[in-house]
Amino acid sequence: MKVLASAALGLLLSVATAAHADEEKGTLGEILDAKKIVIMNDLSAAPWQFRDANGNAAGFSVDLNRMIAARLGVDLELVNVEWAGLIPGLLSRKSDILATSMSTTFKRAQQILFTTETWYATGVIAMVKPEKKDMSWEELNQAGQRIAVKAGTNAVDAAKQFFPNAELQSYPNDTDTYQALKTDRVDAALNDLAVLDVVQQEYGFEALKEPRELISSDTWAFAVRPGDTYTWQFLNFFLAKIKESGELDALRKYWVEGGTWKTDFLQKNDGVSDERKKLVEQLGIAEYVPEAGDAVRMTLQ
Repeated sequence: MKVLASAALGLLLSVATAAHADEEKGTLGEILDAKKIVIMNDLSAAPWQFRDANGNAAGFSVDLNRMIAARLGVDLELVNVEWAGLIPGLLSRKSDILATSMSTTFKRAQQILFTTETWYATGVIAMVKPEKKDMSWEELNQAGQRIAVKAGTNAVDAAKQFFPNAELQSYPNDTDTYQALKTDRVDAALNDLAVLDVVQQEYGFEALKEPRELISSDTWAFAVRPGDTYTWQFLNFFLAKIKESGELDALRKYWVEGGTWKTDFLQKNDGVSDERKKLVEQLGIAEYVPEAGDAVRMTLQ
């Protein structure tokens, strides 16, 4: 009886120890237990995160989300929300992590814990119609000038700092800011240099160059809730490893430097290019992408 009691006690202690270990791992432990990770994203900014011609999620950061799920060996539930809802969604535990095109700022760092590893470097620019491309910042920073920004983005802070005399108009997503500029409801739209190529092709807008093109420079990182140390450590490790392996460079070449993604995702077709197929294979995300068949391990809410 003593032997049985000791064995039972040992089993209980091992179970309790394992449960305590998962609890210590915070969100990472919860993800592994649930065999699913929930990530919020704002699917309104190609080529970073957007809905393709078939209504599926696509983009640079969406592929990163898939890679995180694949490395953890769990299902991915992607939730589409407006940008301003991302940080509240993380803090209210509706999103396990944030892994999107989010700039690291002092204001955000007071709410969430950014990874020390970053995945992109860029900056805010002012976009105008072609006939105004020779304007300067000084001309834009005048009473009567109207500037469109997407709510909750780094562009809001840049507008307040560098264009305090202009009228600031806030919109829920990127497309609304572009439409406001196109229909002359505003004189300029502040956004990221990273979207300029796509916006130029679709709308013909140009970036102001005087006194310089970048209004403010920034880097993009992932984020977790304060105190979520194990998850933070895993994401830092993930970013460091995909830099070492060349996978992050491969993503950059496809989504930023090349143009094949436009044919693959902005046009309705029966399949994707060999370039995309090779990238999916290299990243190990075939189970999470609709172009490889049914995305059996990913859902979009």
